[in-house]
Amino acid sequence: MLRLRVHLPFQARGPGRAEGGSSGAAPAQFFASIRALIGARAVLALLQLFSLPVLTRLLDVRDFALMALGMVIPLFANTVSDAGLGRSLVRRQHFDPVEWSSVFWFLFLVGAALAGMTAAAAPVFAGVMGEPGLAAIVLVLASVPFLLSLTSAHQAALERAYRFDQISSVTVAAGIAGVLTAVALALAGAGVWALVAQQVVTALLRAAGFAWLSAFQPRFAFDWPLLRPHLHFGKNTLLFSGVMTLQNQTPVLAFGPVFGTLAVSLWAMSERAARLARTALAGPVSQVTLVSMSRQWRDGKGAAEVAALYLASTRLLATLLFPSFLVIALAGEAAFVWILSEPWRPVAVVFALAVPGLLIDAVASSGARVFMVADRTDLRLRMAAERFAIGLLLFLAALPFGLEAAILVRSLFAIAYLPRYWAYLGRCVPLDRLACARQLILPAAAGIGAGLGFRIWGAPQIPGLAWEALAVLAAAAAAPVLAALLSWRPLRADIARLRASANETASAAPAASPAP
Repeated sequence: MLRLRVHLPFQARGPGRAEGGSSGAAPAQFFASIRALIGARAVLALLQLFSLPVLTRLLDVRDFALMALGMVIPLFANTVSDAGLGRSLVRRQHFDPVEWSSVFWFLFLVGAALAGMTAAAAPVFAGVMGEPGLAAIVLVLASVPFLLSLTSAHQAALERAYRFDQISSVTVAAGIAGVLTAVALALAGAGVWALVAQQVVTALLRAAGFAWLSAFQPRFAFDWPLLRPHLHFGKNTLLFSGVMTLQNQTPVLAFGPVFGTLAVSLWAMSERAARLARTALAGPVSQVTLVSMSRQWRDGKGAAEVAALYLASTRLLATLLFPSFLVIALAGEAAFVWILSEPWRPVAVVFALAVPGLLIDAVASSGARVFMVADRTDLRLRMAAERFAIGLLLFLAALPFGLEAAILVRSLFAIAYLPRYWAYLGRCVPLDRLACARQLILPAAAGIGAGLGFRIWGAPQIPGLAWEALAVLAAAAAAPVLAALLSWRPLRADIARLRASANETASAAPAASPAP
């Protein structure tokens, strides 16, 4: 077998523990990591919430449409920038510095190539969309996939060492800087470039922060045989990410030519609102769950425990997400108008129709980790391709009936496909579909009940737009408490299981360096 191993006579600077320190010093508590990540995302969510009223009043609706269109190609490139290799590093049982360095330099080359291809495609895409101004936007955003490729290995090292507190610190700092940049440029009259700068600044600071804090510092070494298993794992993960990105970007590509830029703006704003579900809660929970599932898997001997962790994380996510977002979907028009301004009133209807499908996608993030841990990314890819093909046909069939019909069909199909999704997961771990459904019923019922109750009996009694908006936001914040009370005993058992799952000691991993 051809074995390529290249060592240059020096290596990058790094702390003494970078190449094999024990992770015993890493926090052993699952929920310590969850709290750190959720706390960070909560700060960012609040910052976004307070900055949106400024941005929507300083920028045109068209600016948000141009940004949504301008992100289409970079988002596809972003899915390739990691190539699934970061997740592959996290699940490895042992740490080999040459192996990690090989992954880093491979991703470096991938990111550089993606940036070049994205820049080359910019004028072509702008011409196809009939928006000449898109070319410059896509050209600048081409830097983002390159920055993400540099981030992957360093973030994986921090995750392996359970240094989610440092990940949170960097995430918050980069997010704050990005939002402040956007608001400052919007105040200066920069238009859509305020939103473009937010993306670039956030990605740049995340890359720099993770590289500074991570104990892993790449050697100038490349070993093809060590890289090959990661490429095998990343191949299916990469194709899956491409399919999911295409699925998520289909409305943007379809709504513009069919319904115009206003429809693109309304859809993009709905996704911004729902993105809080994925970034503030689903992201942290699934991120930490991957590490815990990896520790419990034990070459398949812990498959039943991984299934139990999936059910526990699903109930937790559904309890945190479903009630709040369903209340806003059913009774949140005043909140959208009060926060975003009157021109954005139609976004309330779009959000209400889109939120069931967006929530299903958010809680499915823990299932994605099951496929990764079981090394069955081929099944995940098959499932994603099947879902995309059927969903696309239904979406295109509904498109002639209007914007609302197309969005509603997307959401209904996401719900109807859930049993099939659980069947795919059942090929990796012992999983009962009825048990999966039970995790979602009570949180959904609590959200629907609270939302309808507020809409029918609460809203008519509240004078003034501002008071109604504040009241519905308060109801949305209180709804998860109601859902938790309704399922307190099983929820408490799930929390205990998730906390205990982190007590397994990980194999040697790059330890995080102390914050400077």
